Amino acid sequence: MNIRLLAKRNIQGNAQRYLAYFFSIVLSVSIFFIYASFIFHPDVVHANIPGGQLISKGLIAAEIVIIIFSVFFIAYSNAAFIQPRKKEFGLLTLLGMSKSQLRKLIYLEQTMVSLISILIGVGLGFLFSKLFLMAVSWLLAVEQPISFVIVPEAFVYTIVGFILLFQLLSLLSLFHIGNAEVVDLLKDKQKPKKTPFVSKWLVALSAVCLSISYYLAGTMSLNNSYRVLPIVFFVLIGTYFLFSQSIVALCSRLYRKKKSLYGGTNLITQTNLIFNIKDYSRLFFLTSIITAVILTAAGTLFMFSADLKKQGMDNIPQSIGWIENDASVYSVIEPSAVEKILKEDGFKILYEVNMTGVPITHMLSHMRTGESSENRSLLISESDYNNTAALRKIEPAKLSGKEALYIFPYGGLDYQFVHKGEQKELHFGNRTIQVTMIGQRNQSIVTPIKAATTLMVVDDQLYHEITADVPLKEMARVRGYEIKDWEESMETSSEIEQMSNNPNHNQLQTRAPIYQEMKQGSILIFFIGLFVSLLFFIVQGSMMYLRVFTNLEDKKIQIHALHRLGLTKKEIRQILSAEIRILFFAPFLIGVIHAIVAYVALSNLLGSNLFVYSAMVIATYFLFQLLYYQVTKKMYGRAVINSIK
Repeated sequence: MNIRLLAKRNIQGNAQRYLAYFFSIVLSVSIFFIYASFIFHPDVVHANIPGGQLISKGLIAAEIVIIIFSVFFIAYSNAAFIQPRKKEFGLLTLLGMSKSQLRKLIYLEQTMVSLISILIGVGLGFLFSKLFLMAVSWLLAVEQPISFVIVPEAFVYTIVGFILLFQLLSLLSLFHIGNAEVVDLLKDKQKPKKTPFVSKWLVALSAVCLSISYYLAGTMSLNNSYRVLPIVFFVLIGTYFLFSQSIVALCSRLYRKKKSLYGGTNLITQTNLIFNIKDYSRLFFLTSIITAVILTAAGTLFMFSADLKKQGMDNIPQSIGWIENDASVYSVIEPSAVEKILKEDGFKILYEVNMTGVPITHMLSHMRTGESSENRSLLISESDYNNTAALRKIEPAKLSGKEALYIFPYGGLDYQFVHKGEQKELHFGNRTIQVTMIGQRNQSIVTPIKAATTLMVVDDQLYHEITADVPLKEMARVRGYEIKDWEESMETSSEIEQMSNNPNHNQLQTRAPIYQEMKQGSILIFFIGLFVSLLFFIVQGSMMYLRVFTNLEDKKIQIHALHRLGLTKKEIRQILSAEIRILFFAPFLIGVIHAIVAYVALSNLLGSNLFVYSAMVIATYFLFQLLYYQVTKKMYGRAVINSIK
């Protein structure tokens, strides 16, 4: 017998404990290798793939996330493997093994597992990289699929990077043994657990931090998106003390209710919980944050992709729209030419926009500094606004006298540039008109480009008084066409753009190309994020799995004693199920609450109701969590019940 053989047999003996850890590392290495294969692919490096550089940047960010996450997971797992084996290490020391030999044994075990994981992970990554390239080729809609080639850099970065990572963390994990004496190692598990101490101040701090973070998230918008960092800070602090203090206080209160305590197996379940909750608090904290991150990231990507069509229609009101700086002529493109192309390509025109306005200037406060500066808008009549608003199912404006309404085109920004009752001067040439503002609407009715980016709506009578002596050539004309099935009008839009006299690409705008480009980018990001989210989910489940199986031997001893006292196997299964259920779903519940608050913030940013999308994401995640719970419960229950003689 030598240390190398002993390390090998220890791995075989602890195979069930290493199982989830092993698969998590294999998955991490595989995804890292696949992403690296694309990043260093010759076609991507030499920019031969349209959009390849953009995807490459996203994958690099994903690689960094994988590495950071792997560091925390491996460090946590190494500590979880060492802690329950202190008695074993004490016996080996008692039998004559020196501290250096013991450290060598642990180092060899972790090195063997890491090398096997890396090799299998790289092998699987290499096998599935072809499928990944095919999927990216399809998403990018390239004419020639991305060729499958062996990328040496991917092998080097993955193998060398993960070996160095494992070696560093393995060396650091050896300090968990420290200079403990043999008696301390042997009696580590026999130390009695004390009733956890609860601080009312820390419980209050948890409630305050979470309340602040929820309030900041619930009232967040585009103009105060800087709140993200404070929100993350308060959520982390609040969640940590929620599990280390608030949940402990709740368990202690439940423990004092004797009536419920003596019902069924509650006494054993609640006693185990209250004395282990302090040990579980760090796991609960990590897994709840991971759950919140997965749900928020996956939900954000899914919601943005699903809500993309609505965003396109809100931000670009007409399928084809343009502005003529001189309303007396059509210098950009003739409407008849646009109609002809649409008819030839089989697109039905739902409605058209044809309105004239006067370019004006007025003073607006800057969103950040608050200082006033000159801004341009297009002055239009109330009837023109209401006619187009009706086509877009927008509430009409109601104006009289010298009242005015300011139209800002972007709904996600809730900053008020003007206020109700504010007196404003509108300038046109040498003329100045004094108006009273009735408010602001953040939703445009025409293509927001050039002078028509923002609109100033006034009463019809006032508009005619202002424009009565204004020649048509000094006015601007806004034209637009909304068509049915506009998503399919890529080629038609391209043809219209090529026919137009729009050298600077700032007077004509078509919705379909912008929408398709955003859709393609969002699908790619969703595709990349899906792998990372899957990795996070597997790792989170592995942490729970590790926690369950690291205490397996202690649980067997406890269950054996309870069985001798008269507990049936059915009651024992109830106890085990309750403990695992708490372990899986307590942090899940908190993570879901965090994610729901994040979804509210996202809804505010996008100006959309995302309830259905968020419910779908949470329900899908719950089903995966439930499946993981059932598998773990069955394996754990079988391991414990089979030990009863």
